[in-house]
Amino acid sequence: MEINHFYSELESLLPQSTAHHRKIWASKIIQNDIDLNQLIPLVTSKKKVSTRFLWLLSEVGNLNPNKLLQVLPLLLELSHTIDIKNSIATFWLIAGIPTENEAQSIDLLFNWIQSSSTNVTTKSRSILVVLNLTIKYPELKHELKICLEDQLNKHTVDFNKKVIKIFKTLE
Repeated sequence: MEINHFYSELESLLPQSTAHHRKIWASKIIQNDIDLNQLIPLVTSKKKVSTRFLWLLSEVGNLNPNKLLQVLPLLLELSHTIDIKNSIATFWLIAGIPTENEAQSIDLLFNWIQSSSTNVTTKSRSILVVLNLTIKYPELKHELKICLEDQLNKHTVDFNKKVIKIFKTLE
C-alpha cells in the first residue's frame, strides 16, 4: 500500500468516518504494517481529522498494542504543543508507557490527576495508568493514595466511587 495515497485517503475521509470505518483502517494499518510515524502529522490537521485520527490510533492499539506503543514517544513530544492529554492517557492505558518515557510520564500523570483544569475522564484514565505502574513501581502507591485523597469530593459521584474503590485496592 502506498503511504501517500493512504494518508490522503485518511485526511479526506476521517471527518465523516464512523467507528466501523476506523476499525477497517486500523486492520489495514496492521495487515500492511504501515508505519504510524508517517501518519502522525494527521494529529496536527483540522480538528475533525485530528480527533478521529486519535480515535483511529486507539483502534490500532486495541488490535495491536505494540504497534501503538512504537509511536507513543512522538505523541508524547507533540502533547507539549497540542492538547492531546486525554488521548495520551488512553494510549498508555491500552499499550503501556514506553520505558524511555516512564519518568516524564509519571510526572505528567500525577500532574493531570491533581490539576483542576484536567477533565474527569483524563483524571480517571491517568489514575488507572498509575495504578498499573504500581505493579512495577510499588513506591508509587503512597503518592497515588495522597492524590486520590485529595481528589475526593471534588468531582462527580461516579468519580468518587471509582477513587474509593481504587484507594481500597492500594491498602
